[in-house]
Amino acid sequence: MKRAIRQALCAAALLSSLAGLPASAQVVIPAPPVRQPGRPGPAAPAAEPANSFAAFHKARMDATTAVMNEDFDVPDRVHDEYLRSGLRSTHGLFMVEAIQHGWDLHFSTPDDATAMRWVDKWARARPGSRLRKLVEAIRWQRQAWEARGGGYASSAPGEGMTLFRERLARAAKALEAAEPEGKQSPIWYWVALVVAGSSGQPQARFDALFEEAVGRFPHYHTLHYTRMNYLLPQWGGSFEAVDAFIQRSVERTRQVDGEAFYAWLYVDVARKFDGDLFSGTKASWPRMRKGFEDMVARYPDDWNRNLYATFACRARDRETTARLLTQLGGKAMLGEASPGHTTDSCRRFAFSPA
Repeated sequence: MKRAIRQALCAAALLSSLAGLPASAQVVIPAPPVRQPGRPGPAAPAAEPANSFAAFHKARMDATTAVMNEDFDVPDRVHDEYLRSGLRSTHGLFMVEAIQHGWDLHFSTPDDATAMRWVDKWARARPGSRLRKLVEAIRWQRQAWEARGGGYASSAPGEGMTLFRERLARAAKALEAAEPEGKQSPIWYWVALVVAGSSGQPQARFDALFEEAVGRFPHYHTLHYTRMNYLLPQWGGSFEAVDAFIQRSVERTRQVDGEAFYAWLYVDVARKFDGDLFSGTKASWPRMRKGFEDMVARYPDDWNRNLYATFACRARDRETTARLLTQLGGKAMLGEASPGHTTDSCRRFAFSPA
């Protein structure tokens, strides 16, 4: 489908959606401001930083949209520029990680045939694309998990587990085909860690791969998240092993990020743990609070402040919760990875009499 046709379809869909609005929901196009003689015009809106939280999430969508628009030179150019610059978003993640997230989400579907038609066009048009080879590896690891499901292996049907193993093997072959250029990107190592952990590779080999990965990309978050995932109790590990890993990650990243990785990694634990983080794991709130302080000092994005306030509320730290809610004002949006902890409930906790 050519771009003009797709744009026409999008316009038609927009008009169709507007036609379905009730009469009271009229679309109003504001008139341009009138400039008075002798007075300066309205100030132009501030430009969105290229590494803002919003820009990061736009980059996730742009990663796949360029291929569907048949702009086949764009994906590698953007990936390589993010990689060369080492640009991090205002909330601390690397912008190249947006590309990884975008393609992983793109293949998070039981049937990826439609998605692959565009990738196959990309492969024919740009057979030497380094990123396209990494995207193929992302595809197979994600489709392996789509076949298996996210529960315990004992709950997956036999056919699903067979597909899981077959697709992990295809991901491993895609990684091999992407070498050696692929290893210049942290995305290669992220997929490799997923494949190694999911395949049950020996711990020594798994750890050697992780050390190679963070030796090249020490601050790339999902490398740490992925290795830590396979230390959780549901994968046969323990919270003692998780805590020891987090301590090592903090030491590895301290020079640039202070103690921020302590907070980042325990937030990721919270996403995968159904219970009270501070009594059910080895997480220390005083240490996590220090991690959040270092995080927001370096990456003062409202996303991080909201994350900090959410976990202060979870830890029943009334003073810190109140301070952060006051700072956030109308930008407060608490609750990430924390069912039962909302902006309203945390306001009530923070500002009600003790």
